[in-house]
Amino acid sequence: MSDTNLYSQILREDIPESYRDLLDTLGRETFFKVVRACSGQNLYIPKWESLERNARDRDIRAHFNGGNYRALAVQFRLSERQIRKIINGTRT
Repeated sequence: MSDTNLYSQILREDIPESYRDLLDTLGRETFFKVVRACSGQNLYIPKWESLERNARDRDIRAHFNGGNYRALAVQFRLSERQIRKIINGTRT
């Protein structure tokens, strides 16, 4: 039996309740692809904020001109110390 046929036989009720939100969000096909790829593994999904922070930090570094710490702090609503850490690559 092909995966497609098997997938069509799996009902929403067959999926543990704690995963149904993920099923609804991803759709059946993508949900089953994730299940196939990651079955039995612990899967860490980063917080959205960490993805945004990485993009923001990249933007800060791109706009840094060698001395505009204060302007970047104001623009990005951070402290100068945070800007310096981002520029120096020491932000944790």
